[in-house]
Order: sequence, then C-alpha cells, then structure tokens
Amino acid sequence: MDYWNLLSNKMNTFKNLLLVFLGGGIGSMLRYLAGKLFNSVGNVFPWGTFIVNIVGCFIIGFVTNILLKNFRSDWIIFGVFGICGGLTTFSTFSHEAFVMIKHQNWILLISYITSSIIIGLIMVRLGYLLCQSLF
Repeated sequence: MDYWNLLSNKMNTFKNLLLVFLGGGIGSMLRYLAGKLFNSVGNVFPWGTFIVNIVGCFIIGFVTNILLKNFRSDWIIFGVFGICGGLTTFSTFSHEAFVMIKHQNWILLISYITSSIIIGLIMVRLGYLLCQSLF
C-alpha cells in the first residue's frame, strides 16, 4: 500500500470538506439575512425562502457552466456544494431535474419531482407531529 497516496487522498478529502464548510457557512448566512430582509411579520408568503431558492437556482446554473469550463474543482466545491448548498438545497434539486430533462429521462424526472415534493411535505408533517408529541 502506498501510504503517501493514501495520506494525499485524505488531505484532499479534508480540504474539500473544509471548502464545503466555509462556503456552506457563507450560503447559510446569506439565507438567514434574506429571511430577515424579505420576511415580514404577518406576511403569509415566505418571500425570503422563495427568493433564495430562485436565486440559488440561477447561481447554480450560471456557476456550474462557468466553473466547469474555466476553473479548478476547488471553486466548484466551494461555490456549488458550499455556497449554493448552504444558501439552498432547492438549487441542487432543480439542477438535478434539469440534467434529467437534458437527458430526456422523463420517467425519472417525474418520479423525482413528485416524490421529492410529496415525501418532503409528509416528512415535514411527521417531524412537526413528533416534535409536538415530545414537547
């Protein structure tokens, strides 16, 4: 076994995790600030969440196109998985659905979108009910 390669792979993994961590922190702070800025008391529609999800979708489409052509994988890990991942997971969901459209994988696309929304709503409800019963 080549221990230097093993150590190098572990250091590379640690570096990538650190990039995701730092970018995720930035994205999470931006999401929090958008919520404070756009969500007002008594406002029924969650504008902050809606805006970061839509902006996140634009950013992930824009950034992946540029970064895949011109930049190192470090920037992709930091920008896409880190910042966009912290800002919103909806952007990742939309990008994955876009790839399915691009490959014309219609059955997978419909099942992915439908199951994500329905099961997501069910899980929110189950989490809510569990919390209510525990506390």
